[in-house]
Amino acid sequence: MPFVYLKAVIIYSGRNCLQKFTVNGFSAFLFIWVMYKFIRRAINTDHEKIEFIYWFAYYNLDSPSVRYRAKYALDFFKAKKEIGNYLILPGYKPKCIFLFLKAYFSALLFRKRNSLIVIQRVQSHFIYANLLKLLVRVRYNNSIYDLDDADYLQVNPDTIYYFARHCHKISAGSRQIEIHLRQFNAAVFHTTSPIVDLGIVKENRNSIFTVGWIGGFGGDHKDSLIELVFPALKELTCQLKFVIIGVLKTTDIEFIHEYFSLSPNVQLEIPTGIDWNDEVYIQKCIVSFDVGIASLAKSEMHISKSGIKAKQYLNNGVPVLSTDLPENNTVVVDGLNGFFCSTIHDFKEGIIKFSTMTDTNYSKFSINARKSIINFDHNKYFEDFVKIISDILPEPD
Repeated sequence: MPFVYLKAVIIYSGRNCLQKFTVNGFSAFLFIWVMYKFIRRAINTDHEKIEFIYWFAYYNLDSPSVRYRAKYALDFFKAKKEIGNYLILPGYKPKCIFLFLKAYFSALLFRKRNSLIVIQRVQSHFIYANLLKLLVRVRYNNSIYDLDDADYLQVNPDTIYYFARHCHKISAGSRQIEIHLRQFNAAVFHTTSPIVDLGIVKENRNSIFTVGWIGGFGGDHKDSLIELVFPALKELTCQLKFVIIGVLKTTDIEFIHEYFSLSPNVQLEIPTGIDWNDEVYIQKCIVSFDVGIASLAKSEMHISKSGIKAKQYLNNGVPVLSTDLPENNTVVVDGLNGFFCSTIHDFKEGIIKFSTMTDTNYSKFSINARKSIINFDHNKYFEDFVKIISDILPEPD
């Protein structure tokens, strides 16, 4: 509406200039016209339309957050939605600095039409973060702070909370993060982390039933496996294979082998040297599982996660055994695409169920797992961003 009034002033002053030309009158008209164009460019967003995304990540592609919430999603948006982007990965190499400056000054001085500025998980107190703080103050409209891990529990949260307060909106990877950040900004949106659909889908169970896990073997992930899953596997007497992907330390590999040394029925497979950027390889590993383990600890850090492990399994048609905790319980449906497990006994019984059920029943679970992707594929992720720019605020919990 302010643009309507401003345009009316321009038209009126323009007519006066034509009817009664003066240098001062023409200068005033020109000044008003330039200001109108500048303000239009500064606001520069047509509701429910995205044409370009400036994405400033906190780290490189070794981070799952950057790969799944930024790189793969932006590639999809460009290919399927014709939305351009600058994906900026921080670094000190000349190329990284050049690309950052190119994107930064484009956003700051010549922001593209109908664009979003996304600041992803930036949490430091150095020049990169400080320049981005300036950017969101100058280019506030449709600036978004994206967070999918409860980093505020592990680092000094001042920078995180600064962006939460001063960005126009917040994109939260989990409900728990959404609830936490709402104290700083009412415009918080839940944008569930997406998975890449490469069409790699489970077809049949293996001749030796295979239990699989993928992730970073450390912290609460490691503790929940040792507390709930390892003992369940040790109690089983049937022949099975246990594939565990993401164990990096030699001491951890030795520990796992020692733990199952008296369980000859458990065939261990611990791949090393994983190229986490090779998504085809990762999904081919997952599709070799007959059931995927998604155990979480009941900690603030874990219930704030975006459930990406469970989504990875479901994406490839692999049923899941999961603890009944957020965000896993938003994608896993007990008895439909997996089972909830809260004890050692539950995980043991879940493995027995999947290994002994008929091929027909297993196929139903696998098909349902695959169908689940509509809740976290790239189309769903795009819809979430459309909601963000459309100001469709979520209902408070």
